[in-house]
Amino acid sequence: MGEPAKVEIDMTPMIDIVFQLLTFFMVVINFEAADADERVKLAVSEMARPPKVKPAEEVMVQIGFNRAKTGKIKNGPWVFYMGKEIPPEKVETEVLKREKAFYRLKHPEGEIESVVVIRADGDVPAGQVQKLIEACQNQQFTKFSLKAMQPEGG
Repeated sequence: MGEPAKVEIDMTPMIDIVFQLLTFFMVVINFEAADADERVKLAVSEMARPPKVKPAEEVMVQIGFNRAKTGKIKNGPWVFYMGKEIPPEKVETEVLKREKAFYRLKHPEGEIESVVVIRADGDVPAGQVQKLIEACQNQQFTKFSLKAMQPEGG
């Protein structure tokens, strides 16, 4: 009897498929959702529409509450920034000044073109959102976008 035949498997097609799958998922992943803090429960609005053109530069400011698992508000509101909970009255000094300084490194002159995207929990009082906008304006941010959710089926 002769020796058993050796079988070699060509792994090239398998590697090609893996790279194609990786490329596909990198293209379709929603990076904007990755920036969203799950503690912020957006308000629902019939007028909520996605922007026609995404701004070149934006600053994400999220304001919401710490909630119990039942959804009941434990404390807040807080501004959620880079994983930290910041009291709204400190957002100008701890967040906006830093964002402005970072913008000025790239653009030392002229008006600030960054759009401040405000993701506010639906339970945050409108006056608190207005104070947040005023803090942004104190740091020369003049362009704003408010995030909301469309109603189901809308």
